[in-house]
Amino acid sequence: MPPHPSGQHEARTRWSTHESGAAFDRKKFPYLTEQAQAFIAQQALCVIAGVGPQSDACGLLVMGYPGFVHIVDKQTCLFPLVGMGASQLVHGLYQTRLRGCLSPVAICFMFHASRQRLCVQGAAEMLAAPPSDLGLSSTQRDEIWIRLHVSQSFFHCPKYIRTHIDGLTACSSPSMWRLEDLVRHQYVSASVCAFLEQQRLCFLCTLSQSGQSAINHRGGKKGFLLTRTPSLFSRGEVLLPDYEGNGAFEAIGNVLETGRAALVVPDYSAQIALCISGRAQVVEMRNLSSSVQQRCPGAKRAIRLKVRQIEGQAGDWSASLAYERERTRLYQLSSTYTHVCLN
Repeated sequence: MPPHPSGQHEARTRWSTHESGAAFDRKKFPYLTEQAQAFIAQQALCVIAGVGPQSDACGLLVMGYPGFVHIVDKQTCLFPLVGMGASQLVHGLYQTRLRGCLSPVAICFMFHASRQRLCVQGAAEMLAAPPSDLGLSSTQRDEIWIRLHVSQSFFHCPKYIRTHIDGLTACSSPSMWRLEDLVRHQYVSASVCAFLEQQRLCFLCTLSQSGQSAINHRGGKKGFLLTRTPSLFSRGEVLLPDYEGNGAFEAIGNVLETGRAALVVPDYSAQIALCISGRAQVVEMRNLSSSVQQRCPGAKRAIRLKVRQIEGQAGDWSASLAYERERTRLYQLSSTYTHVCLN
């Protein structure tokens, strides 16, 4: 019996990363450390991965104010999903609640300016009403509230995080994307292709054979997400290059196990996001066309997502984004001052 889930064990064996993967495993905790709790308290946004009503992987971008995730103790936190009742993730949570079960959920918190990235995994339940001791207004009490029972938390390696994201870390001109144009058809349309080609980051949501959700940040230059338009028997594909990392292979391992994945692709300038879900497979670069290989220099492999559903979300994220930009400005000023003092 391998010491890790079968997919992770297979991936680490195939690409010879058992040693580096084990080193990363030692950074994981079965609870929220004090550092993790302090980090969460400063965040105004996160991305949540879960399971939809058809047992597909899905995800949501969640915006709020600093402290919108309430830490009850090191094993438990509470948070609202404002205006997201129609999402696939919430439908999945509602179904598990009707069955009296908990739903696997993973959350990614990130501060791009410092490159810090925290992942929290566990089992979630939709509450009939939030606890009365939170001191919420009547409007807040009417929102959908989730309780997460934490099973694992860990900080990812920061060196792969981009520090300049339009609309998030710096002001930018509003994008002209219209959400209704992107989700009107449940396939990779010309509009979806054009949207994806302009993005520089996404979040990969996967599911393990044991039912645990996972979420991983991915990024690159504009055009790093490759698309293929629909054919007679397909709604289109999205190809996500995968580069050398920490050797843990959580996402790759999950894809090898279940073949279920979703991409949450935000455009902060436009204040919209797409969740593209479907069947996924790991593809060796040598098995892709030379033209695709040329567009993915340095990639070790790729995840091919055969699209089944495209879900969109939009909202007024102005306050949360303004907070993130101000945090970035203050962090950069502090970093510059520290650098000057040290030199």
